[in-house]
Amino acid sequence: MRIRICVLTLLTVALAPAPSLAQETTRADSLEQTVRALRARLDSLERVVERLIRQGRDTTRATDELAALRAAAQAAAQQAQADVDTTETQVSRTRNLSGLNPEISVTGDVVGSFAGPADERNRLGVTPREFEFSFQSALDPYTRTKIFAAYEEEFPIAGFPEDEEAENGHAHGGFHVEEAYAYWVGLPGSIGLKAGKFRQEIGLYNRWHTHALWEVDRPLPTVIFLGEDGLIQPGVGLTLPSFSAGVATQTITLEATAASNEAMFQDGGDMSFLGRFQSFWDLSPSAYVQFGATGVYGENEDAALQSRLLGLDFAFRWASPNRALYQAFHLKGEWYFSDKDEAGTTVTGSGGYAQANYRLTRRLTLGARGDYLHSTEDQPAIHQIVPSITWWQSEWLFLRAQYNYLKHAGDGANHTVLFQLVWAMGPHKHESY
Repeated sequence: MRIRICVLTLLTVALAPAPSLAQETTRADSLEQTVRALRARLDSLERVVERLIRQGRDTTRATDELAALRAAAQAAAQQAQADVDTTETQVSRTRNLSGLNPEISVTGDVVGSFAGPADERNRLGVTPREFEFSFQSALDPYTRTKIFAAYEEEFPIAGFPEDEEAENGHAHGGFHVEEAYAYWVGLPGSIGLKAGKFRQEIGLYNRWHTHALWEVDRPLPTVIFLGEDGLIQPGVGLTLPSFSAGVATQTITLEATAASNEAMFQDGGDMSFLGRFQSFWDLSPSAYVQFGATGVYGENEDAALQSRLLGLDFAFRWASPNRALYQAFHLKGEWYFSDKDEAGTTVTGSGGYAQANYRLTRRLTLGARGDYLHSTEDQPAIHQIVPSITWWQSEWLFLRAQYNYLKHAGDGANHTVLFQLVWAMGPHKHESY
Protein backbone atom coordinates (compact mmCIF):
# COMPACT_ATOMS: atom_id res chain seq x y z
CA MET A 1 0.00 0.00 0.00
CA ARG A 2 2.83 2.40 0.86
CA ILE A 3 4.39 1.81 -2.57
CA ARG A 4 1.06 2.55 -4.28
CA ILE A 5 0.70 5.86 -2.46
CA CYS A 6 4.22 6.88 -3.52
CA VAL A 7 3.46 6.01 -7.13
CA LEU A 8 0.21 8.00 -7.15
CA THR A 9 1.91 10.98 -5.54
CA LEU A 10 4.71 10.98 -8.09
CA LEU A 11 2.24 10.65 -10.97
CA THR A 12 0.24 13.62 -9.64
CA VAL A 13 3.40 15.76 -9.55
CA ALA A 14 4.51 14.66 -13.01
CA LEU A 15 1.15 15.33 -14.68
CA ALA A 16 0.36 18.61 -12.89
CA PRO A 17 -0.82 21.53 -15.16
CA ALA A 18 1.96 23.61 -16.71
CA PRO A 19 2.60 27.10 -15.31
CA SER A 20 2.48 30.28 -17.36
CA LEU A 21 4.88 31.16 -20.20
CA ALA A 22 6.68 33.66 -18.00
CA GLN A 23 7.82 30.75 -15.73
CA GLU A 24 9.15 28.42 -18.45
CA THR A 25 12.65 28.20 -17.02
CA THR A 26 11.45 27.43 -13.48
CA ARG A 27 9.02 24.82 -14.79
CA ALA A 28 11.70 23.05 -16.82
CA ASP A 29 13.95 22.86 -13.75
CA SER A 30 11.06 21.47 -11.67
CA LEU A 31 10.30 18.77 -14.26
CA GLU A 32 13.94 17.77 -14.36
CA GLN A 33 13.96 17.35 -10.58
CA THR A 34 10.78 15.28 -10.82
CA VAL A 35 12.36 12.94 -13.36
CA ARG A 36 15.42 12.49 -11.15
CA ALA A 37 13.19 11.70 -8.15
CA LEU A 38 11.18 9.15 -10.16
CA ARG A 39 14.33 7.43 -11.36
CA ALA A 40 15.69 7.27 -7.78
CA ARG A 41 12.39 5.83 -6.57
CA LEU A 42 12.43 3.33 -9.44
CA ASP A 43 15.90 2.12 -8.49
CA SER A 44 14.82 1.73 -4.87
CA LEU A 45 11.71 -0.24 -5.84
CA GLU A 46 13.74 -2.52 -8.12
CA ARG A 47 16.00 -3.36 -5.20
CA VAL A 48 12.92 -4.16 -3.04
CA VAL A 49 11.54 -6.50 -5.71
CA GLU A 50 14.87 -8.30 -6.01
CA ARG A 51 14.99 -8.79 -2.21
CA LEU A 52 11.43 -10.18 -2.17
CA ILE A 53 12.32 -12.62 -4.95
CA ARG A 54 15.35 -13.90 -3.01
CA GLN A 55 13.08 -14.43 0.03
CA GLY A 56 10.59 -16.41 -2.07
CA ARG A 57 7.69 -14.09 -1.37
CA ASP A 58 4.85 -13.06 -3.76
CA THR A 59 6.00 -10.12 -5.94
CA THR A 60 3.05 -9.82 -8.32
CA ARG A 61 1.67 -6.61 -6.85
CA ALA A 62 5.11 -5.05 -6.41
CA THR A 63 6.02 -5.90 -10.03
CA ASP A 64 2.84 -4.23 -11.30
CA GLU A 65 3.61 -1.15 -9.25
CA LEU A 66 7.18 -1.18 -10.58
CA ALA A 67 5.88 -1.25 -14.17
CA ALA A 68 3.55 1.62 -13.39
CA LEU A 69 6.41 3.60 -11.88
CA ARG A 70 8.58 3.01 -14.95
CA ALA A 71 5.77 4.25 -17.19
CA ALA A 72 5.33 7.33 -15.03
CA ALA A 73 9.05 8.13 -15.15
CA GLN A 74 9.12 7.76 -18.94
CA ALA A 75 6.06 10.00 -19.37
CA ALA A 76 7.56 12.69 -17.11
CA ALA A 77 10.82 12.62 -19.11
CA GLN A 78 8.96 13.04 -22.42
CA GLN A 79 6.90 15.91 -20.96
CA ALA A 80 10.03 17.72 -19.81
CA GLN A 81 11.63 17.37 -23.25
CA ALA A 82 8.51 18.71 -24.98
CA ASP A 83 8.28 21.71 -22.66
CA VAL A 84 11.93 22.67 -23.20
CA ASP A 85 11.82 22.65 -27.00
CA THR A 86 14.79 24.68 -28.17
CA THR A 87 13.41 24.99 -31.72
CA GLU A 88 10.53 27.20 -30.56
CA THR A 89 11.13 30.94 -30.86
CA GLN A 90 10.36 32.76 -27.65
CA VAL A 91 9.07 36.32 -28.00
CA SER A 92 9.64 38.80 -25.23
CA ARG A 93 6.56 40.71 -24.17
CA THR A 94 8.72 43.60 -22.99
CA ARG A 95 8.26 46.67 -25.28
CA ASN A 96 11.29 47.45 -27.43
CA LEU A 97 12.26 50.92 -26.26
CA SER A 98 14.51 51.53 -29.27
CA GLY A 99 11.37 51.55 -31.41
CA LEU A 100 10.32 54.73 -29.65
CA ASN A 101 13.41 56.63 -30.80
CA PRO A 102 13.07 58.98 -33.81
CA GLU A 103 14.74 58.21 -37.14
CA ILE A 104 17.80 60.46 -37.34
CA SER A 105 19.56 61.55 -40.54
CA VAL A 106 22.43 63.99 -41.05
CA THR A 107 23.44 65.89 -44.20
CA GLY A 108 26.63 67.83 -44.84
CA ASP A 109 26.96 70.48 -47.58
CA VAL A 110 30.31 72.17 -48.27
CA VAL A 111 30.86 74.72 -51.07
CA GLY A 112 34.13 75.92 -52.54
CA SER A 113 33.90 79.16 -54.50
CA PHE A 114 35.87 81.39 -56.78
CA ALA A 115 34.05 84.72 -57.17
CA GLY A 116 35.05 87.32 -59.73
CA PRO A 117 32.88 90.43 -59.24
CA ALA A 118 32.92 93.15 -61.88
CA ASP A 119 35.56 95.80 -61.04
CA GLU A 120 36.42 94.11 -57.73
CA ARG A 121 39.09 91.80 -56.39
CA ASN A 122 38.57 88.09 -56.93
CA ARG A 123 37.64 86.03 -53.89
CA LEU A 124 38.46 82.41 -53.15
CA GLY A 125 36.90 80.52 -50.27
CA VAL A 126 35.47 77.33 -48.79
CA THR A 127 32.20 77.48 -46.85
CA PRO A 128 30.52 74.81 -44.72
CA ARG A 129 27.24 75.94 -46.20
CA GLU A 130 24.91 73.66 -44.21
CA PHE A 131 24.85 70.80 -41.74
CA GLU A 132 21.29 69.57 -41.35
CA PHE A 133 19.91 67.21 -38.72
CA SER A 134 16.63 65.46 -39.47
CA PHE A 135 14.39 63.83 -36.85
CA GLN A 136 11.34 61.90 -38.05
CA SER A 137 8.96 59.69 -36.13
CA ALA A 138 5.52 58.10 -36.19
CA LEU A 139 3.78 59.42 -33.06
CA ASP A 140 0.78 57.13 -33.39
CA PRO A 141 -1.14 55.41 -36.24
CA TYR A 142 -2.52 58.76 -37.41
CA THR A 143 0.22 61.31 -36.78
CA ARG A 144 3.81 61.82 -37.96
CA THR A 145 6.35 64.49 -37.14
CA LYS A 146 9.39 65.97 -38.88
CA ILE A 147 11.96 68.29 -37.32
CA PHE A 148 14.89 69.78 -39.24
CA ALA A 149 17.61 71.71 -37.43
CA ALA A 150 20.47 73.23 -39.40
CA TYR A 151 23.71 75.12 -39.00
CA GLU A 152 24.32 77.41 -41.98
CA GLU A 153 26.93 79.83 -43.25
CA GLU A 154 26.74 82.24 -46.16
CA PHE A 155 28.74 81.78 -49.35
CA PRO A 156 29.48 84.43 -51.98
CA ILE A 157 27.98 84.77 -55.45
CA ALA A 158 29.50 87.61 -57.41
CA GLY A 159 26.96 90.29 -58.26
CA PHE A 160 25.20 90.38 -54.88
CA PRO A 161 26.56 93.41 -52.96
CA GLU A 162 26.88 92.79 -49.23
CA ASP A 163 24.09 95.18 -48.24
CA GLU A 164 21.78 93.68 -50.85
CA GLU A 165 22.54 90.17 -49.62
CA ALA A 166 21.62 91.07 -46.05
CA GLU A 167 18.47 92.92 -47.06
CA ASN A 168 17.15 90.08 -49.19
CA GLY A 169 18.10 87.28 -46.85
CA HIS A 170 21.02 86.04 -48.94
CA ALA A 171 23.44 86.53 -46.07
CA HIS A 172 22.52 84.23 -43.24
CA GLY A 173 24.22 81.96 -40.77
CA GLY A 174 24.12 80.22 -37.42
CA PHE A 175 22.05 77.45 -35.96
CA HIS A 176 18.27 77.45 -36.29
CA VAL A 177 15.26 75.15 -36.49
CA GLU A 178 14.34 75.12 -40.17
CA GLU A 179 11.14 73.08 -39.88
CA ALA A 180 9.23 71.46 -37.02
CA TYR A 181 5.73 70.22 -37.71
CA ALA A 182 3.27 67.38 -37.21
CA TYR A 183 1.05 66.03 -39.96
CA TRP A 184 -1.90 63.67 -40.03
CA VAL A 185 -2.40 60.68 -42.34
CA GLY A 186 -5.39 58.50 -43.04
CA LEU A 187 -7.93 61.28 -42.58
CA PRO A 188 -11.34 60.92 -44.27
CA GLY A 189 -11.24 61.67 -47.97
CA SER A 190 -7.42 61.63 -48.01
CA ILE A 191 -7.32 65.15 -46.56
CA GLY A 192 -3.82 66.37 -45.68
CA LEU A 193 -3.35 68.39 -42.49
CA LYS A 194 -0.20 69.74 -40.85
CA ALA A 195 0.66 72.25 -38.14
CA GLY A 196 3.91 73.81 -36.97
CA LYS A 197 6.73 75.60 -38.76
CA PHE A 198 7.10 74.37 -42.34
CA ARG A 199 8.09 75.21 -45.90
CA GLN A 200 5.02 76.46 -47.66
CA GLU A 201 3.47 75.13 -50.87
CA ILE A 202 4.57 77.81 -53.33
CA GLY A 203 6.23 77.03 -56.66
CA LEU A 204 8.29 73.98 -57.44
CA TYR A 205 11.27 74.20 -55.08
CA ASN A 206 10.19 76.07 -51.97
CA ARG A 207 9.42 72.73 -50.26
CA TRP A 208 12.90 71.42 -51.15
CA HIS A 209 15.78 71.66 -48.72
CA THR A 210 18.87 73.41 -50.04
CA HIS A 211 21.07 70.31 -50.31
CA ALA A 212 18.48 68.59 -52.55
CA LEU A 213 18.32 71.31 -55.25
CA TRP A 214 19.39 70.67 -58.83
CA GLU A 215 21.93 73.52 -58.50
CA VAL A 216 24.06 74.85 -55.65
CA ASP A 217 21.91 77.98 -55.22
CA ARG A 218 18.22 78.75 -55.49
CA PRO A 219 16.93 80.68 -58.55
CA LEU A 220 17.53 84.41 -58.27
CA PRO A 221 13.83 85.52 -58.31
CA THR A 222 12.95 83.15 -55.45
CA VAL A 223 15.83 84.56 -53.37
CA ILE A 224 14.59 88.14 -53.89
CA PHE A 225 10.86 87.48 -53.40
CA LEU A 226 10.93 84.65 -50.83
CA GLY A 227 14.34 84.97 -49.15
CA GLU A 228 17.44 82.81 -49.38
CA ASP A 229 15.88 79.89 -47.49
CA GLY A 230 12.46 80.26 -49.07
CA LEU A 231 9.04 80.89 -47.56
CA ILE A 232 9.10 79.17 -44.14
CA GLN A 233 6.53 80.28 -41.55
CA PRO A 234 4.60 78.82 -38.57
CA GLY A 235 0.94 77.97 -39.04
CA VAL A 236 -1.43 75.33 -40.37
CA GLY A 237 -1.86 73.79 -43.82
CA LEU A 238 -4.73 71.88 -45.41
CA THR A 239 -4.59 69.88 -48.65
CA LEU A 240 -8.01 69.04 -50.03
CA PRO A 241 -8.76 65.67 -51.67
CA SER A 242 -7.52 65.45 -55.25
CA PHE A 243 -10.17 65.38 -57.94
CA SER A 244 -10.17 64.59 -61.65
CA ALA A 245 -11.28 66.81 -64.50
CA GLY A 246 -10.93 65.02 -67.80
CA VAL A 247 -7.46 63.49 -68.03
CA ALA A 248 -5.99 65.82 -65.39
CA THR A 249 -5.79 65.45 -61.61
CA GLN A 250 -6.24 68.64 -59.58
CA THR A 251 -5.05 69.49 -56.07
CA ILE A 252 -5.87 72.52 -53.90
CA THR A 253 -3.81 73.56 -50.86
CA LEU A 254 -4.73 76.25 -48.31
CA GLU A 255 -2.38 77.60 -45.62
CA ALA A 256 -2.68 80.21 -42.86
CA THR A 257 0.57 81.29 -41.21
CA ALA A 258 2.14 84.07 -39.18
CA ALA A 259 3.67 86.71 -41.49
CA SER A 260 7.24 86.27 -40.26
CA ASN A 261 9.14 86.09 -43.58
CA GLU A 262 11.41 89.13 -43.77
CA ALA A 263 11.71 89.26 -47.55
CA MET A 264 7.92 89.45 -48.00
CA PHE A 265 6.56 90.96 -44.77
CA GLN A 266 9.51 92.59 -42.95
CA ASP A 267 8.71 90.35 -39.94
CA GLY A 268 5.27 91.92 -39.74
CA GLY A 269 3.95 89.20 -37.43
CA ASP A 270 0.34 89.42 -38.61
CA MET A 271 -1.43 86.67 -40.52
CA SER A 272 -0.65 85.65 -44.09
CA PHE A 273 -2.69 83.37 -46.34
CA LEU A 274 -1.66 81.10 -49.20
CA GLY A 275 -3.71 79.26 -51.78
CA ARG A 276 -2.31 76.91 -54.41
CA PHE A 277 -3.93 75.13 -57.36
CA GLN A 278 -2.01 72.35 -59.10
CA SER A 279 -2.96 70.33 -62.18
CA PHE A 280 -1.20 67.09 -63.14
CA TRP A 281 -1.46 65.66 -66.66
CA ASP A 282 -0.24 62.15 -67.45
CA LEU A 283 0.78 62.35 -71.13
CA SER A 284 2.11 58.82 -71.59
CA PRO A 285 3.75 56.04 -69.57
CA SER A 286 7.03 57.94 -69.89
CA ALA A 287 6.01 61.63 -69.65
CA TYR A 288 3.87 64.02 -67.63
CA VAL A 289 3.32 67.77 -67.34
CA GLN A 290 2.26 69.81 -64.33
CA PHE A 291 0.89 73.35 -64.00
CA GLY A 292 0.49 75.36 -60.83
CA ALA A 293 -0.64 78.76 -59.58
CA THR A 294 -0.05 80.16 -56.08
CA GLY A 295 -1.25 83.35 -54.42
CA VAL A 296 0.10 84.78 -51.14
CA TYR A 297 -1.35 87.69 -49.17
CA GLY A 298 -0.19 89.19 -45.87
CA GLU A 299 0.32 92.38 -43.92
CA ASN A 300 3.56 94.21 -43.12
CA GLU A 301 4.14 95.72 -39.67
CA ASP A 302 0.72 97.38 -39.63
CA ALA A 303 -2.56 96.69 -41.38
CA ALA A 304 -2.06 99.56 -43.83
CA LEU A 305 0.97 97.83 -45.43
CA GLN A 306 0.20 94.75 -47.46
CA SER A 307 2.16 92.27 -49.59
CA ARG A 308 0.80 90.27 -52.50
CA LEU A 309 2.60 87.65 -54.54
CA LEU A 310 1.42 85.58 -57.49
CA GLY A 311 3.45 82.63 -58.71
CA LEU A 312 2.95 80.54 -61.87
CA ASP A 313 4.89 77.35 -62.53
CA PHE A 314 5.13 74.40 -64.88
CA ALA A 315 7.11 71.16 -64.96
CA PHE A 316 7.66 68.55 -67.68
CA ARG A 317 9.36 65.21 -67.14
CA TRP A 318 10.29 62.48 -69.57
CA ALA A 319 11.97 59.24 -68.54
CA SER A 320 13.01 56.40 -70.80
CA PRO A 321 10.67 53.45 -70.19
CA ASN A 322 12.31 50.86 -67.92
CA ARG A 323 15.43 53.07 -67.76
CA ALA A 324 14.32 56.03 -65.63
CA LEU A 325 17.40 55.71 -63.42
CA TYR A 326 19.70 55.97 -66.45
CA GLN A 327 18.02 58.40 -68.83
CA ALA A 328 15.59 61.23 -68.00
CA PHE A 329 14.85 64.84 -68.92
CA HIS A 330 13.30 67.58 -66.76
CA LEU A 331 12.12 71.02 -67.90
CA LYS A 332 10.79 73.43 -65.25
CA GLY A 333 10.00 77.09 -64.88
CA GLU A 334 8.42 79.67 -62.57
CA TRP A 335 7.37 83.31 -62.83
CA TYR A 336 6.54 85.64 -59.95
CA PHE A 337 4.67 88.93 -59.73
CA SER A 338 5.29 90.90 -56.51
CA ASP A 339 3.39 93.87 -55.15
CA LYS A 340 3.99 95.22 -51.64
CA ASP A 341 3.58 98.44 -49.71
CA GLU A 342 6.67 100.01 -48.16
CA ALA A 343 6.97 103.42 -46.50
CA GLY A 344 3.85 104.82 -48.16
CA THR A 345 4.74 103.59 -51.65
CA THR A 346 3.87 100.48 -53.63
CA VAL A 347 6.86 98.52 -54.92
CA THR A 348 6.31 96.06 -57.75
CA GLY A 349 8.58 93.56 -59.39
CA SER A 350 8.58 90.39 -61.43
CA GLY A 351 10.96 87.68 -62.46
CA GLY A 352 11.31 84.03 -63.22
CA TYR A 353 13.57 81.25 -64.38
CA ALA A 354 13.68 78.26 -66.73
CA GLN A 355 15.61 75.12 -65.88
CA ALA A 356 16.57 71.97 -67.80
CA ASN A 357 18.29 68.82 -66.56
CA TYR A 358 19.29 65.74 -68.49
CA ARG A 359 20.42 62.49 -66.88
CA LEU A 360 23.12 60.97 -69.07
CA THR A 361 23.81 57.93 -66.88
CA ARG A 362 22.80 56.75 -63.46
CA ARG A 363 25.60 58.81 -61.94
CA LEU A 364 25.95 61.82 -64.27
CA THR A 365 23.49 64.70 -64.81
CA LEU A 366 23.88 67.89 -66.86
CA GLY A 367 21.88 71.02 -66.02
CA ALA A 368 21.31 74.61 -67.10
CA ARG A 369 19.22 77.42 -65.65
CA GLY A 370 18.41 80.92 -66.83
CA ASP A 371 17.19 83.61 -64.38
CA TYR A 372 15.63 86.99 -65.05
CA LEU A 373 14.69 89.59 -62.44
CA HIS A 374 12.97 92.89 -63.06
CA SER A 375 14.02 94.00 -59.62
CA THR A 376 11.95 95.84 -57.07
CA GLU A 377 12.92 99.32 -55.84
CA ASP A 378 13.51 100.58 -59.42
CA GLN A 379 16.85 98.83 -59.77
CA PRO A 380 18.10 97.59 -63.15
CA ALA A 381 17.14 94.18 -64.41
CA ILE A 382 19.42 91.22 -63.69
CA HIS A 383 20.21 88.25 -65.92
CA GLN A 384 21.89 85.05 -64.75
CA ILE A 385 22.96 81.89 -66.58
CA VAL A 386 23.86 78.81 -64.54
CA PRO A 387 25.23 75.62 -66.17
CA SER A 388 26.13 72.70 -63.90
CA ILE A 389 27.26 69.08 -63.86
CA THR A 390 26.52 66.62 -61.04
CA TRP A 391 28.20 63.29 -60.39
CA TRP A 392 26.85 60.79 -57.88
CA GLN A 393 29.73 58.82 -56.42
CA SER A 394 27.24 56.65 -54.51
CA GLU A 395 23.79 56.94 -53.00
CA TRP A 396 25.39 58.65 -50.00
CA LEU A 397 27.54 61.29 -51.72
CA PHE A 398 27.54 63.52 -54.79
CA LEU A 399 29.78 66.26 -56.19
CA ARG A 400 28.78 69.21 -58.36
CA ALA A 401 30.56 71.85 -60.41
CA GLN A 402 28.68 75.03 -61.37
CA TYR A 403 29.29 78.35 -63.10
CA ASN A 404 27.22 81.50 -62.43
CA TYR A 405 27.25 84.29 -64.96
CA LEU A 406 25.37 87.26 -63.47
CA LYS A 407 24.93 90.67 -65.09
CA HIS A 408 23.08 93.79 -64.03
CA ALA A 409 21.74 95.83 -66.95
CA GLY A 410 24.28 98.55 -67.78
CA ASP A 411 27.04 97.03 -65.63
CA GLY A 412 29.84 94.56 -66.18
CA ALA A 413 29.51 90.81 -65.85
CA ASN A 414 30.13 88.87 -62.63
CA HIS A 415 31.57 85.38 -62.62
CA THR A 416 31.42 82.70 -59.93
CA VAL A 417 32.67 79.11 -60.04
CA LEU A 418 31.27 76.78 -57.38
CA PHE A 419 32.25 73.29 -56.31
CA GLN A 420 29.83 71.47 -54.04
CA LEU A 421 30.21 68.32 -51.94
CA VAL A 422 27.08 66.84 -50.31
CA TRP A 423 26.98 63.69 -48.21
CA ALA A 424 24.31 62.16 -46.03
CA MET A 425 23.69 59.32 -43.61
CA GLY A 426 20.64 57.82 -42.00
CA PRO A 427 17.33 56.33 -43.20
CA HIS A 428 16.17 59.56 -44.92
CA LYS A 429 19.37 60.63 -46.64
CA HIS A 430 19.08 63.09 -49.55
CA GLU A 431 15.31 63.48 -49.20
CA SER A 432 14.01 66.58 -50.95
CA TYR A 433 11.65 67.54 -48.11
